[in-house]
Amino acid sequence: MTTPAPVRTALCLCGGGISGGMYEVGALAALDDFFADGFTVNDFDLFVGTSAGAFIATTLAGGMPIRRLFRGILDDDPAMLPARRTDIFRFDTRQGLGILRDAAGVLLSAVGRAARRQFVTPGELVGDLLDVLPAGLFSLSHYERYLEKFFRHHSLPMRFSEMRKELYITANDLDSGHRAIFGQGPLADAPLPTAVCASSAIPLFFEPVRWGGRDFIDGAVGKVEHADIALARGADLIVVLNPLVPFKNDPDREDLPTPLVGAKHIRDKGLLAVYQQAGKMSTRTKLHQGLRRYRASHPSATFLTLEPSESEADMFLHNPMGWASRRRMLRYGYESTARRLKQDRLLYEAAFGKHRVRVDEHQLSPPWELTG
Repeated sequence: MTTPAPVRTALCLCGGGISGGMYEVGALAALDDFFADGFTVNDFDLFVGTSAGAFIATTLAGGMPIRRLFRGILDDDPAMLPARRTDIFRFDTRQGLGILRDAAGVLLSAVGRAARRQFVTPGELVGDLLDVLPAGLFSLSHYERYLEKFFRHHSLPMRFSEMRKELYITANDLDSGHRAIFGQGPLADAPLPTAVCASSAIPLFFEPVRWGGRDFIDGAVGKVEHADIALARGADLIVVLNPLVPFKNDPDREDLPTPLVGAKHIRDKGLLAVYQQAGKMSTRTKLHQGLRRYRASHPSATFLTLEPSESEADMFLHNPMGWASRRRMLRYGYESTARRLKQDRLLYEAAFGKHRVRVDEHQLSPPWELTG
């Protein structure tokens, strides 16, 4: 009798800002409870992390139980060494002074040219001023130092070669315009904190992260789920967790939360809401188009996707880079995922069972009581 080939399971965690990351932690806690016979989310063979998902994938691949991470964030436990807003968002005063200096130089140059009757058009002046702006509003150098401290505090590896499980972190090379995969090839030697920051460098929000003479930006700019990395490594059960879905708004149902009265349409919430909705539309389209291609090219592989319902507003109502909503998003991630796992129990039972992973819906329960 032939011994079956070892099962290769993979967990792909997409990006979604701070609130998206909190959703993923809650969703993973529910998935962890759903598994039976000792299998946990830490037991996947391979992890792929992008943007906010890069940090979570790194902790799981390094052996940190998801319940510990969930509970530590929920309780704001000092022993967990929770991140503070200033660990991520911190404006560099010296950089600001440099911007003012360069802007003043552009304006003085324009005045000098005008004095010589070489007038600068408003469009040219705006273009020159845009060139003196930084590559991002915030630097991730503070976040990188926090990650180094966090990994040491929890005895997590600092290098890919030290990881218990295979881990790949995605980013994009700004100058080449191509995807970069930390954890393989020339990027296998990058420190894990640097790789997580590179994958999290959301354009405009954060400056690109430089390593090895190259500049890297957010891994979700091109592909979303990066499941092809898992397929190339032989995975045949791939679970994709995506926190970003467009909100299906019903203008006739109720007003949207906003300081203005009578906001029923998404456009009524302003520029940022329109931008976020458009980004989520793009993310979901790219995700599902990619998965359709992979299902066609790898018919023997099983792909499972967990994401919020488009009719539930919780993910839409919170700024994806917001910090204050983290507890609510933990709860939402657990509860919405638990509902999905129960509703589609037969689907997940068959899919996981095919790969010798047993599940039990009775282990799912309301998340731990939240405060605040």
